Amino acid sequence: MRKLPVLLALALAVPSLALAAKPPAPGNSQGKAPQVMYILKGTLTAYTAAAGTTNGSVSLLVKSANHHGASLKGQTLTFAVSSSTKVVTGEGATVTVNDNGVVQVRGPKKIGATDDLATVLQALTAKQVIDQGVAS
Repeated sequence: MRKLPVLLALALAVPSLALAAKPPAPGNSQGKAPQVMYILKGTLTAYTAAAGTTNGSVSLLVKSANHHGASLKGQTLTFAVSSSTKVVTGEGATVTVNDNGVVQVRGPKKIGATDDLATVLQALTAKQVIDQGVAS
């Protein structure tokens, strides 16, 4: 007799669990497209530092990239550089044209079928620029 109320409560709870909404996918709670880091390595071909609220720019001839940016090899890309972009150089030097460099850009994991990856990324601001020194 004691089991009857427990079984009745359980029988009522099961259908409500089945109707519960599926939770959103992790990391995508606002409905935003997943983002990835594009790591592009090559030769720095131009650099202008940001000045206050005015963006600068960096250009890189891409020689290699991580998996996400592999299709960009051989292209020269230009990215905006803001005052929040982390710029790393050796021993406090300035970014020098023709040095080896790395540009990191955070962008969409997938792009539209008619979109060009280079165009989509160049509309974004670089997260980090690293001057690795003289090219050998």
